[in-house]
Amino acid sequence: MKLVIWDFDGTLADTRPIIEAGMDHALGRLGLPPEVREEWLKYVGLPVEEGIRQTFGPLGLTVEEVLPVYRTFKHSEHEHLITGFDGMTELLAELHRRGVRQAVASSKRSEPLRRQIAALEWTTYFDPVISPDEVSRPKPDPESIHVILAALGAAPEDTVMVGDTPFDLEMAQRAGVKGVAVGHGFYGQRDLHAFSPMAYAPDVAALRDVLLAWSGA
Repeated sequence: MKLVIWDFDGTLADTRPIIEAGMDHALGRLGLPPEVREEWLKYVGLPVEEGIRQTFGPLGLTVEEVLPVYRTFKHSEHEHLITGFDGMTELLAELHRRGVRQAVASSKRSEPLRRQIAALEWTTYFDPVISPDEVSRPKPDPESIHVILAALGAAPEDTVMVGDTPFDLEMAQRAGVKGVAVGHGFYGQRDLHAFSPMAYAPDVAALRDVLLAWSGA
């Protein structure tokens, strides 16, 4: 059995517009300059609490002060901004048809993650879907991957983790699975090579070639 574990934000789906809108909303409410957003974006891929801690701690603000403000942004009312990257739906369907198992390991909370996957009509492709509220140690700790491997009885050597952030690739490396970096998300190629991914795919067409060649499907 071959298994592909996907990150969600910036890997499967283009969520940058809604993430940036939420950040701008919080910064405006907190009276902080929009330039802070560029620092905050460096931590996309980690749980939101950790991104806030890293960004706002040096500014003298705590997670307890910032997170409630950030969550006043009604993400559910802006999810129409979320789209799958071009060709992604077709790739998921092709892998599914060819018998490749697929799962998700995300830093997004369970409820919005599952809602957004359903809105994109992708629910049938992924099992399990793991969020940080379902593990004790989220990305870049490998626990999410370990949970998925155990649930499916999959072997690390038959598994790849596809992600757009260094945190995804570090998690893959620590779990003993291959990492595939995608270039259509939040990070550049230089950032992603630090964890020696098996391959770098600048777009979905290249990613398809990588995954089909790897899986032998």
